Amino acid sequence: MRKKLVSLFTLVAFIVFTFSCSVYTTKKERGETVYAKGGKVKVLAVMKTSGEYVEFPKDLPGYIIGDTIIGTAMSLKELEIELNLVQRIKKDQNGKIIEITTKNGTTYRDMIIREEENKFICSSYEYGEKILIPISEVQLAWVKRVDPGLTFLAVMGGISAGILALGVIVALTKESCPFIYSFDGESYIFDAEPYGGAICQGLKRTEWCSLEHLREVSGQYKMKITNEVNETQYTDEIKLVVVDHPKRVKVMPDVSGKIHTISQPIAPIQASDGKGQDLMPYVSKNDWIFWQTQTEDKDPDKKENLKDELTFEFPKPEGAANVKLLFNGCNTLWGSQVLKRFLDLYGNKVFEWYDDVNNLGPSFHRLMNLDLREELYRLHIRVETKDGWKSKGMILGGGPFVSEDRSYSLDLKDVPGDRLKIKLTPPAGFWMINYLAVDYTEDLPIKIKEIEATRAIDHKGQDIREILAKTDNNYLAMPNTGDSAELIFEPPARNYDLERSVILKASGYYDIHLEAKGEPQTDILEKIFTEPGFTVQYALKEYLDWKTETMMKIRKQ
Repeated sequence: MRKKLVSLFTLVAFIVFTFSCSVYTTKKERGETVYAKGGKVKVLAVMKTSGEYVEFPKDLPGYIIGDTIIGTAMSLKELEIELNLVQRIKKDQNGKIIEITTKNGTTYRDMIIREEENKFICSSYEYGEKILIPISEVQLAWVKRVDPGLTFLAVMGGISAGILALGVIVALTKESCPFIYSFDGESYIFDAEPYGGAICQGLKRTEWCSLEHLREVSGQYKMKITNEVNETQYTDEIKLVVVDHPKRVKVMPDVSGKIHTISQPIAPIQASDGKGQDLMPYVSKNDWIFWQTQTEDKDPDKKENLKDELTFEFPKPEGAANVKLLFNGCNTLWGSQVLKRFLDLYGNKVFEWYDDVNNLGPSFHRLMNLDLREELYRLHIRVETKDGWKSKGMILGGGPFVSEDRSYSLDLKDVPGDRLKIKLTPPAGFWMINYLAVDYTEDLPIKIKEIEATRAIDHKGQDIREILAKTDNNYLAMPNTGDSAELIFEPPARNYDLERSVILKASGYYDIHLEAKGEPQTDILEKIFTEPGFTVQYALKEYLDWKTETMMKIRKQ
């Protein structure tokens, strides 16, 4: 399952909160300016407001002129080759199949080749006619922006005024976490954003993130860690977890770092929201199509309308006592601004609040209780049992730029029948959901090796290897935008009969740079912590005000 790189900005749908991070540093630019500067923004795919998904060829991405995205249509063609017809297979140094020659002498290359049971699937794209898509019809657009040495992939929401503006996001979100870039042999690709939402030491955590772009090059894994926003980032530990596993089997971490094997994922047989609308086009495949709240249906004055109710149904084998739930999704971008606004409510007392949270005092416990009640950053996984709906676990938030695959183990001993029903109740606009599946298989034997960096140098040339070697409260501090570090790892010896996956293990937290002015707004804070639904209601009203203000500014340009 491939990771989703998503950075969602929208003025046509309410997308709230992120447990996480800000975005790439750049100026706000109109589409015409972006194109005139050499097409620095390349459009990889578009999801239209109608629900239609359009993907452009990788070697011929779309571009922006004025208020229109222009690209070339393409269609996917697949060819099946039976195993007994194959004479020779060629692989790259990472074990990826790059060429197949059949017994009749035909060679297939420059294709996407994957091996399935008793056959190979060779996929290629055919180009068609030019496509013109007005930005006003765009709900999501996956864009790639290239700066020297680093590549940032993002998803942008449509802006009706005709601006596809990375810089607007930068102005919107000043709260973040480290950005992890993996070297793929050609460039550094944005690949992970660990411990989002850990806004002080009391909320520090360790997180495991799949590194899908990391490749072994000349016997090395290379990666960068960067601070790209106005905060101080504290990284305690960075390691790589190298996993060798059977072919055609995926591996996936859970929130505690345990690695699970995914052998037979089963998509939902039915998925719907509280109004009975079909969600299968959004959640049945691990693709670039996400479900999110449609806020035109939401009234901030009606708290009972500020949670979505999503129900997913799966087949359940007789006697199944446990299952692995596979989830790909993330929190949305606006919430990082909500998080900043939450901290601003404490005014000149915010550092006292920080101290209390860091000491695990009453403020810490109130914050945890708020999250459990409102599901802002963690979603309850409710399962229908013989005694009704029960919470069987919680989905950890993340993103909004990287949507991680994660596994959650669920106990089904009290679930009767041949159907498994799961319900999620995300607060309006706080979540984007891409994919759900279940796997009833037992975990297979795998080989796991955790490795430290053999070289780690910060942007000042200082050796930071010992600082990042273990979790010991000895931190790599990056207080300034632009601070960075480069890490090099030596991969363990490899068995090419197995596939290899690499997972980042990172521990730390960050401090947002705040003005800390004014008296605390105690009335609003008390409602946030004691009044169910008020937090989402407050966030939605703040969003609507921000949307009106931002649209007015755009129209004046």
